[in-house]
Amino acid sequence: MGIYMLTVWYPPHKATDMAKLYLKQPRDIPFVTKWRVFTAAGGLNGIKEYHLIYTERGKLEEAGGELLKYFMPFINIEGFRYLIEPLTGVSDGYALLGMKWD
Repeated sequence: MGIYMLTVWYPPHKATDMAKLYLKQPRDIPFVTKWRVFTAAGGLNGIKEYHLIYTERGKLEEAGGELLKYFMPFINIEGFRYLIEPLTGVSDGYALLGMKWD
């Protein structure tokens, strides 16, 4: 399993446009097994969303490509921006160091 954290920012006055576009997007994304979204006020940056996206084991790259396709229509919304980051779990990070996290 792989995990992406995708952070989205957009101006408050574009919230309705964002909501309408989310409703048009597909619910099932290839290689994605679980997707959770959390929203917060982003201060000077407007609205901020955190997307935690779990992928099929060994399919992190493929899922990343599908996520980029998913968010392409959003780039037409004025002020929209995003950052996509693959995450490593603590256990996996320790394993890379030859150590075990209990």
